[in-house]
Amino acid sequence: MADNYLELMKQCAAAAGVEPSEFVLPTDGYAELGGLRFHWLDWGNAHLPHVLLLHGGSLTAHTWDMAVLGLRHKYHFVALDQRGHGDTEWTPEQQFELDSSDLMLEDTRAFVDYLGWSGFALVGMSMGGINAIRYAARHSDAVAALGIVDVAPVSMGEGQREMADYREATDVLDNFEDFVDRSKKFMPHRAEAHLRYSLHHSLKPTADDRYTWKRDMRPRPSVVVSEEETARHTAQRWAEVAAIDVPTLLFRGANSKILSVGAASQMIETLRTGRLVTIERATHNVHSDNPVDFARELDGFLTPILSP
Repeated sequence: MADNYLELMKQCAAAAGVEPSEFVLPTDGYAELGGLRFHWLDWGNAHLPHVLLLHGGSLTAHTWDMAVLGLRHKYHFVALDQRGHGDTEWTPEQQFELDSSDLMLEDTRAFVDYLGWSGFALVGMSMGGINAIRYAARHSDAVAALGIVDVAPVSMGEGQREMADYREATDVLDNFEDFVDRSKKFMPHRAEAHLRYSLHHSLKPTADDRYTWKRDMRPRPSVVVSEEETARHTAQRWAEVAAIDVPTLLFRGANSKILSVGAASQMIETLRTGRLVTIERATHNVHSDNPVDFARELDGFLTPILSP
């Protein structure tokens, strides 16, 4: 598998325009936190400034691979598989009634404590971006810099519907190539070699030799949420954005259907020290669609903050 992984990585990098000085595979880490077994990727160079990466919903820690390849000589990257995703265990049924965002916030706190880090950079995309916002709002003493990728307390309905339709249509398919075909239609802007690489890390075989996603898709108890509760929840998220007291860079994909221009502007107005960068040739998955420009902007942001 390792040899295949490396070859797929090289093919993906060529398709994405990533030209690292060398191709290096991350090492796998595991730890039990709060009763769950968590998996993460460690890209080495632990003596360098630390950067923790939190992926988006339905993705895995490998979603950051292309963006990390060209920067691992400057930073120590660790990418976490969040609960219910990738190779991390799923939420036990007795916790179904609990707020998943609160659980992930506690997961992040426990993982940072496990690593023993302080003065690190935290970068989160979409679901991981909300987790990063909530952690940074409470732990500005530990976080030196924050990167938020294409997310705000409010999202555009069009993008949410499109992603939900794609997930529903690809719950379980007969073979790997079926996923490739569906993904090419959903993300025509992404090179096939890049899609194959992502799917290689995001899928698993089923008991009947079909394929499904490496994510927790178990139905949760239905909960009716009133408009007042939704408004209170959104207001709380905006209050958390306002509480962040560290330098923050907000990434928006120029073609995003999740983070609107208006919501991005409101984020910058709300953040105490925030700056917006728009990445061209990118949708919601900014760091995957255009890893070269994403990595350049992230490096330019982190260098003056994390350099000794």
